[in-house]
Amino acid sequence: MLLSVIVPVYNVEKFIDKCVESIINQSYKDIEIILVDDGSTDNSGNICDIWGEKDDRIVVIHKTNGGLSSARNAGIEVAKGEYVGFVDSDDYIDADMYEDMVDAVINSQKDIIACGQTIELFDQSSKNIHITNRKEYKKMEAIRQVLLEDELDVSACDKIFRRKLFGTILFPVGKISEDAAIVLQLIDASNGVYHVGKPYYHYIYRQESISKAKYHHGKLDALYNCINMKAFLEDKYPNLIREWKIYTCCTSGALLQNMYEDRTAIKKYKQDYQMLLKYYNKTFMSSLFAKSLNWKQKIKFILTYFHLYPIFVEVKRKMR
Repeated sequence: MLLSVIVPVYNVEKFIDKCVESIINQSYKDIEIILVDDGSTDNSGNICDIWGEKDDRIVVIHKTNGGLSSARNAGIEVAKGEYVGFVDSDDYIDADMYEDMVDAVINSQKDIIACGQTIELFDQSSKNIHITNRKEYKKMEAIRQVLLEDELDVSACDKIFRRKLFGTILFPVGKISEDAAIVLQLIDASNGVYHVGKPYYHYIYRQESISKAKYHHGKLDALYNCINMKAFLEDKYPNLIREWKIYTCCTSGALLQNMYEDRTAIKKYKQDYQMLLKYYNKTFMSSLFAKSLNWKQKIKFILTYFHLYPIFVEVKRKMR
């Protein structure tokens, strides 16, 4: 079974080699690797071409810059595999990731196969996010787990998808939080999800990501995703509105906390702040007693609800 692996590439000359090496060294060999150079201004595009000459399984696309969604969609358009996967160009994957996931396709016949993640932080620490056993989900339960961000998450990178699911569903161009924008629709269009129970995907959180973490207006896309999710759920899965409230509280709460990290953000993005507060206050009580949230998360949410989170931020700064 041919698997297409799509790698959007933009100004990652320091990291792209490790990413591509982790894909070409997969124990599962029946793959095509689609490197989409999204208008890089560094040497990334040339590095992609060099890899294309080394391995005939690699297809290189050069396009004008359009963002992550545009690059992924361009890869989907030329993909030939029955299934497609996505790897971000500054991350990497374990050598047996796709072999295990393709075996799961054969054994389960599910349209979506998921694995866990290892998040590697710039201080050399890491944490695994995964379940410990293989598990099969019907559509409604899979959507519930995504909303709770418990056994499944919104990420496209720790999953492979039957390519036909993208017939009418594509990543939204010009938006961030693009995975969350379509994951529920993809699950709804599928015959269910199978989780292999191991953290094969390595998400790298680099020190330079801190500067990108500051709040900006584009981040409000995550809240708009929540609003769109509610309309989708009310139409197809009304029993999951409570789980939607938990997801929306976590999303709006995280964005509010992101604002509090920068003292100027609330004044600069006053309308965003008011909108986030509105949704946070509406969903807070539903989330306070959610079993899927740990006590640290709940303490942060309580501090946010009572507008005490800025004090927490100041204490952290002084301790550092």
